[in-house]
Amino acid sequence: MKSYYSTFIPGLLEPVEEALREALPDSKIVLSLDGLVAYETAAKPQAIAQLPFVTNSFAIVKRFQGASPGEMARDVVNDQTWSIEGPRGTFRVIASVANQLVAVDNKIMEALEGRVAEKTRMRPHRSKPDHEFWLLQRTEGHGFFALRLSHHQSYDKSLEKGELRPELANILCRLSDPAPNELFLDPFAGSGAIAIQRAKYFPAGLVIASDNDELKVQALKQRVKALDLRKRIVVRRDDALKLERYEDGSIHKIVTDPPWGHFVGLDLPIEEFHRAMLAEFARVLRPGGKLVILTAEPLPSDDRLPLRKRFNILVSGKKASVYMLARTEHS
Repeated sequence: MKSYYSTFIPGLLEPVEEALREALPDSKIVLSLDGLVAYETAAKPQAIAQLPFVTNSFAIVKRFQGASPGEMARDVVNDQTWSIEGPRGTFRVIASVANQLVAVDNKIMEALEGRVAEKTRMRPHRSKPDHEFWLLQRTEGHGFFALRLSHHQSYDKSLEKGELRPELANILCRLSDPAPNELFLDPFAGSGAIAIQRAKYFPAGLVIASDNDELKVQALKQRVKALDLRKRIVVRRDDALKLERYEDGSIHKIVTDPPWGHFVGLDLPIEEFHRAMLAEFARVLRPGGKLVILTAEPLPSDDRLPLRKRFNILVSGKKASVYMLARTEHS
């Protein structure tokens, strides 16, 4: 068993831990913090790097308590017992305190780079390395010296404006309890992040992605084609408040990120918009069907869709909530 930690969107600890146990059945969680979970598993580092519901994953070299990045660096330099397997090429060391990058005394950093080079036979390269070692200090006092395994691109460059981060879209899908052969709908599909995660990572079933913006619909059709997901995802133009093509009780799951009314104007006041949306969702969902909604605005209550759970998170620095609801069996 080797030690790792993964970071995730704060507020989602419960579903992330559940997803981790499902993805790595042998894993043992040893530390749970808001936005970080540390665990032990026999899984290969390649499997850890590909976990789709976390932001980044790291192989832990050493753990600390109450130590600054400089103190951690000195300890790693003086400790001859640590080891790390696998990496080759070039590396750099990054220091972070409370999610902010910080500088470490250059002499200490040079000594640390020398120790890492000695242990791994890699070469230091501070501008464009093949690998990154992190000196991470959390506000709770926990610290890590760890090798970064995942290599996500900057979301500013890889995501379209307003597109959900893939790990958030993945968690939203997980919260709907995906099952084989179900009819899944995202009626505010936009760039298609939710539909794509549902099709790529979860049991077979028909995924319907719809939007009332024709340009978005056409762009998503091209994206689905490029990802070779046309057998899994059907892209349609539909008004989410008038899902007339669907019969009552015909949809198993709805997972969606409706407009928040902050940047794009709505034809209705936000509360009236939400009431109309929930009424239509309640109509098309089958009894027991699950509904997961991400929004920055409070959802009005609907007796047919009682709230099961709510997770408060930040999306692009703005407060939002994930609502889990389920269609009542009789109404």
